[in-house]
Amino acid sequence: LEVMIYTKSDKESVKLMQDHGLGPILAAWCRANRQDIDEAIRLGFSQVGISHPVSFIHFSKWPHLTLEDLINRVVDAVTYARDHGMTVFVHGEDSTRADWEFEKVFINAVAEAGAQVYRICDTVGCGLSDPRAPLPRGIPEKVKRIKAETKIPYIEIHAHDDLGNAVENTMATIRAADGLYDKVYVSTTFLGLGDRAGNAETEKIIMNCYMHYDVRKWNLKPLRELAVYIASSLGYHLPVNKAIVGDGAFAHESGIHLHGISKLPLTYETFPPELVGQHRSIVIGRRSGKHGIRLKLEEILGRKVDENDPRLLNLVELITREFSARERRYPIGDQEFRLFAKRAGFEV
Repeated sequence: LEVMIYTKSDKESVKLMQDHGLGPILAAWCRANRQDIDEAIRLGFSQVGISHPVSFIHFSKWPHLTLEDLINRVVDAVTYARDHGMTVFVHGEDSTRADWEFEKVFINAVAEAGAQVYRICDTVGCGLSDPRAPLPRGIPEKVKRIKAETKIPYIEIHAHDDLGNAVENTMATIRAADGLYDKVYVSTTFLGLGDRAGNAETEKIIMNCYMHYDVRKWNLKPLRELAVYIASSLGYHLPVNKAIVGDGAFAHESGIHLHGISKLPLTYETFPPELVGQHRSIVIGRRSGKHGIRLKLEEILGRKVDENDPRLLNLVELITREFSARERRYPIGDQEFRLFAKRAGFEV
């Protein structure tokens, strides 16, 4: 669990997490200097992530420094952290735009200094998941070359979502590392929160591993509750259609879909909503049809409704007219549906 350590609130958060027994899994994000590492030591960290650019694009910010100077700066920070008994991750910022010949030298230098993990940072989200894609953007190829041509024990992926590929690039790294490493580190953020378009969502990576690779080590039930808690705490609007945790992730409106899930939910759901603390919802829109309206009515009433009940036919007519005559384009909410049901003759 990587955290910042610079502001007062950062330090208060670190103390709170340590007090709750999370200290051993915390890692301090640091720049490549001894002052940051000293602060991490003072705060009681045993792990640090030392971040430094590896692309020539970033190096243009320091025209007075040679490539050797840049490598030595990071090596000094790694050595200093290792001398203080810390586990060291090195973050290769902008790795997917880095010259491989330089990056290879860089990785070997920090590995020899004692770094245990090298983070491939797809900083601007331009990386490619295609195994055929060449360096520097081809992430699977980079994973293979790091294993074959460097001494670093382990790798990590940190993907940004500028092109919408953060989850796929993260999963591609996991696949590429399989058989090469006995473990791989994955950097994610819950809800994908992060700079610009954000990062690979923790909940999506967890569910991809669960569904496609049978990884069953996580308790999935709190995912929805955690999403709501984080969103409300940060004042973040949780998108209705956010996969897995959004309000509409298991909402069905189409008549065909509603008929399908009423018979066999698996027809239109890849996993049951209860698995992640969610629930299925029926949304009444312009395409819901008689079957969908009946299902919603049964949900509201808590009992079965005869499909030939004249009141049901009245309700279908009322709702159909609502969408056609008024050219309504947004769904009918539960409270409004109750009013329509009362008008049709049901006791709600």
